[in-house]
Parts: sequence; C-alpha cells; structure tokens
Amino acid sequence: MIFPETRLKRLGVDFPFMVAPMVGLSHVAFRELIRAYTPEDITPLIFTEMLSSRRLPSERLEKAENLYVAENERGLVPQILGNEERFIAPSLEKLMELRPWGIDINMGCPKKKTLSHNWGVLLLGDRNYAAEVVRITKKHSSRPVSVKLRAGLGESIDLDYLDGFTEALEGAGADWLTIHCRSSQQKHRGRADWEVVSKLSKKRTIPLVANGDVQTANDAVQLIRDYGVDGAMVARAATARPWILWQIAKAFGHPTTARARALDQPPTTPEEEGKEYFQAVLRFAFLLEKYFGPSKASLQRLKFYIGVSSPWLPFGHHFWKLIHACSEFNQAVERIEHYVHENAQPLRERVSH
Repeated sequence: MIFPETRLKRLGVDFPFMVAPMVGLSHVAFRELIRAYTPEDITPLIFTEMLSSRRLPSERLEKAENLYVAENERGLVPQILGNEERFIAPSLEKLMELRPWGIDINMGCPKKKTLSHNWGVLLLGDRNYAAEVVRITKKHSSRPVSVKLRAGLGESIDLDYLDGFTEALEGAGADWLTIHCRSSQQKHRGRADWEVVSKLSKKRTIPLVANGDVQTANDAVQLIRDYGVDGAMVARAATARPWILWQIAKAFGHPTTARARALDQPPTTPEEEGKEYFQAVLRFAFLLEKYFGPSKASLQRLKFYIGVSSPWLPFGHHFWKLIHACSEFNQAVERIEHYVHENAQPLRERVSH
C-alpha cells in the first residue's frame, strides 16, 4: 500500500481521494471523464449529482438521464435529497439496481428549491431530525451511508455545535462524513477552513473527509499529511483538472499510467495542463454525445462544464463566450477542436471563489 491508510480503510477504501457531487456536472459523462484520467487499478469514489427522493421511485433507470451509469462503473456513490422514509425507502431500492458502492445524504445544499422541502443544509439546524434521516437511510441501505454537510448554518462556523451535530450523526449510524469547510452563507466565497475537519476528526471515531478549496494535488496531499483528515474531496477543480486524481496518485509514487490518450504521466506544468485541458473538453464532448446524443441538452451540459472549468484558464472567458454562442452541439465541437490545435495556454494553479 503506497497511499496513506486512513480510517476509510475500514470501509475498503484504499485511495482516500474522491470527486464531489456537483449539480449539472456529476452525470455519467463527467464521471467517465474522471475515470479516463485515473490509473486503472485505482477505484476512486465519485458521486452523482443530488437526486430527489421524491422523484426517484417513479423514475425508470433506462430513461432517467441522471441515473445513467457507465458499463461496469465502480466506486459510484449516489447522493440523495430527502427526509421522509416513505420516499427514502423506495429510492434506495431503486438505486441498489445501479450497484452503488455507497449512499450519500445531502445536508449541505443551500439552494432555495431544496430548502422548501426541509432538505439540504436546513437539516443542519436540527441534530435529532438529521440523525433520524441517517437512521432511516441506514435501515434501508445495504451499502455504507455517508453524509455531506456544511461546517455551519448561516454566516459563521460554530465548532461546538458542529461537534454535537456530527456526534449525533455518528450515533445514528453514519459510516463516514464529508464536511465542506465553509458555512452555508459563504457558499463558495472565502477560504475554506480545513482546521474545522482537522479538529473534529480527533473527536469522531468514524472517518471525516474534507471538502472545499481542494484545487491542486498538493492541496489534497496536504489535507491528509498535515491536517490528519481521513480523505480529501475535490469539487469544481476536477472540471479543469480531470487528471487531478492521477496527479495525487503520482505524488505517492503510484507507477501506472491512466487510460486517457495513452499518456505515460499526468500533465504537471501549467503549459502541459493547459494543452491537455482542451483535449479533455473534447473528450467530454464525445462522452456527452455517447450518452445523450448531439442534443440541445448535451450542448447545455457542455456549456455549463466550460463555464465552471474555464476560469482556470487565463483567457478562459473568451473560450467560454465562443462556445456559449453556439446554437448546435456539432458547432461547439468544431470550435473546441480548433482550440485543441491552435490555442493551448497555461492553466492557473488556483482561482478565487
């Protein structure tokens, strides 16, 4: 074992680095893109976008695009929104058909539509209520159950409250927790406070994973080595660096190559990353076409992906505007192909949120 052995090892997780659930991004095409840049002998946990427990029971796996999975997809963690057993139970029954590695409960989403059902980050306001949601999910799941939550409700982070809250989730049976190290009102603004998870991890017996501001492989390595957390979860940076898990593996001396374009090593310099970024966007476009066809919906997914990832490029706004102006999927692909051949540019190490 060349990777750090954390408490996630108890759950069979050898590689404690993973990719977050992201609305509009964490569909099958994106997950396959990440795996294309990951060594074949590593099975990272990759989450779906959040799934409504009120919709899932009536959805058909072969028709619902948010439930598409790749052939032999492993390490899949569907994330559910919900708070009632009458919806959670049939939702989990449906999700088990996808052969997931685990199930995640969303207690971090601050969006208004989510809050209207008393889902997401509102569960952070009542530890007993939240703990009951965990108990219900554990009751109906044969796979590990995790919770992803924010470090605080409102503007500030109350470490004492978060200690009690996570203790309640642990007592209810949660197998592990992911904490986005910002409060709900911060959303993605300001620096994530990794010390929060570092301090809490000493008080919990279950694994704690840190999320927020993990933009480079060095960030992920630092969280494990210097902050003593059990895992690092990458989010939007993985859209600009879909090879970030490969970079992390290399940092620990992992010897194997990834599947993407038969590259021997992950891109490392800003110039190498900038050049590979456009190759990755083109690959992503082909994966969108593979799963969803050259449709308007695929074009919207492509535009959204570029909108999220392009800030890591010095002139990313120009690239985004060029693709955003496209009215047809094939037109966008042609413009991306032009960038592949003509417009390589270095990738920024970080972006401000």
